[in-house]
Amino acid sequence: MNNNEFLKLYKTNEGEKYRAKKYDIFKGIKVFYNDIHTDKIIHNFHCESNSKSYEINHCREGKFECVLKDGTITYMNAGDFSINPLENCPSQSNFPIRHYHGVTVYITLSELGEEAECLQEVFNINYNNILNKLCEGDRLFIKRATPKIQHIFCEIYNVEENIVIPYLKVKIQELFLYLSTIDPKNEVIDREYFTKSNVNIVKKLHSFIIENSEKHYTYEELSFMFSINQTTMKRCYKSTYGETIYTTFMKTRLDKSSKLLKTSSFTITEIALLVGYSSNSKYSTAFKKMYNITPMEYRKVHA
Repeated sequence: MNNNEFLKLYKTNEGEKYRAKKYDIFKGIKVFYNDIHTDKIIHNFHCESNSKSYEINHCREGKFECVLKDGTITYMNAGDFSINPLENCPSQSNFPIRHYHGVTVYITLSELGEEAECLQEVFNINYNNILNKLCEGDRLFIKRATPKIQHIFCEIYNVEENIVIPYLKVKIQELFLYLSTIDPKNEVIDREYFTKSNVNIVKKLHSFIIENSEKHYTYEELSFMFSINQTTMKRCYKSTYGETIYTTFMKTRLDKSSKLLKTSSFTITEIALLVGYSSNSKYSTAFKKMYNITPMEYRKVHA
């Protein structure tokens, strides 16, 4: 590992972790490769009043929660791309499904050195003008996955270690050349936005499902229990976790059952009833659909 990079591994008591690998590309520009398996990360960065900085994110896998300046929340999914003034970034980043892989580029315009300034002239681009245009009014700029964005970042994730620094220098220019072609006025933002209070409610609902997955609730019952409009609850939940409430119930039941198959002496029928299925046949059908193997076969493999 050379002087231009470092690797940090963070762990919590529950075994959650995230890795961050940093490369100093230019003076004032850093690139981080993120491998995150926790639900939140607390940041210690701060912005000087006379320094304009931006955070550019690309989501390769998983889901990333974006908190906007007005308190509303939206989400980045696989392939999505965003730019945000660092002063708008919250002190905490959230990852609702506890799985995220992506790249972050930090740019501090006042710290850019001669090399970055020279390349802007060579490629006839201006980082400051492009970022100001896309984030006019200090707003978050977010764009859905596109083939062009995928092309730029796919290569970034697959670069060989021995050429990573010079390669990323080139890719930064390619990225900004692409960004210079975007007119934010013509961008159609098809992202759903939710209030922080509704997001907090569905996060409590998610925890409730994990703890009570063996029980059966209708959407109407859950809506009443958590004091949230049923339509809003379903839309906000799916946007936050990338799946329906019913799917979370099913996955959680089957996950609990797989653990029982490996560690307990309960019969298949007993396990089916314990995790919330009314019959062995319904349980076996659902289990095989998810794991591509029957519960009995699963138990034999893991015996």
